[in-house]
Amino acid sequence: MKKIPAFIFYIFLLTLTIERSYGQTQTGLQEADSFFLNKNWAAAKEKYTSHLGDDSSNSQVWNRLGYCNQNMGLYSEAIRDYNKSLSNNPSPQIKNIVFYRLASVYSLMNKTEDATDWLVKSTMGGYNSLNDLDSLETFKNLRASSNFREIRQKIYEIIYPCSRNPRNRDFDFWIGDWNCYRTGTNVLSGYSHVEVMSGGCAILENYTSTQAYTGKSFNYYDTATGKWEQLWIGSGGPGDRQRYLNGEFKNGAMHFTYETTSPQGEKQKGTFIFYSIDKDTVRQYQDITDDNGKTISVTYDLTYRRKK
Repeated sequence: MKKIPAFIFYIFLLTLTIERSYGQTQTGLQEADSFFLNKNWAAAKEKYTSHLGDDSSNSQVWNRLGYCNQNMGLYSEAIRDYNKSLSNNPSPQIKNIVFYRLASVYSLMNKTEDATDWLVKSTMGGYNSLNDLDSLETFKNLRASSNFREIRQKIYEIIYPCSRNPRNRDFDFWIGDWNCYRTGTNVLSGYSHVEVMSGGCAILENYTSTQAYTGKSFNYYDTATGKWEQLWIGSGGPGDRQRYLNGEFKNGAMHFTYETTSPQGEKQKGTFIFYSIDKDTVRQYQDITDDNGKTISVTYDLTYRRKK
């Protein structure tokens, strides 16, 4: 029988020991995770602690250990563990969770400034924390702080970046529910519901005539051009679409320009204006130019009266 060289036998034993140790480690982590998912924080903490030691680089385990301590009311230990997690190059997903949990702990400790800083970091990482901020017991101390309105506004503006640009509010005078009349008369033409959409990045109009006609317009401020745009799509088919450009609010009105094509195939230009008469009245006027600018025809002229 051949003898196995000593160094090969040594490698074999070493590999067997490592694999056995790895298997035990994985089993221990599975047990810890099971306790964690069942919210048995004390048992999970014991298992995680025995796995970690002082030099583990497993950011997820440090994160979970911190959450165990947080739920056991051991806030200083939780902060230590969360910082350990952050120091071990966590994935963006874990990092963001840790940011959020640090915000939670500092809020529970009534350290408003620290809680706000971590909540801002979490929100900038993509965590939509506004609903939690408004409702969770965890953030009760933040809600009770004297500057909560400013804190909430800061979080809101991160989640909804269009709200930070005042130009996105130029067209807000048109928002509401309206009865639409032919200007200068009490002849009702239709109804319009105008609302903010996409976190304040656009305004949506839903128009319904007194007949069968309907249409929608999408209105938004384009930061690249510094102008507003509107895209109208009506129920009249492919030809019932129009794009309005160069929107600018000035002298109490939103001014657009547009181009279209006549039935004869000639290019035509026109203006499209929304006059903010008062908080309950908006006049919508559109014209078109023919004969190379010699003739201006009014396409329509409506007055929107806010429903009471």
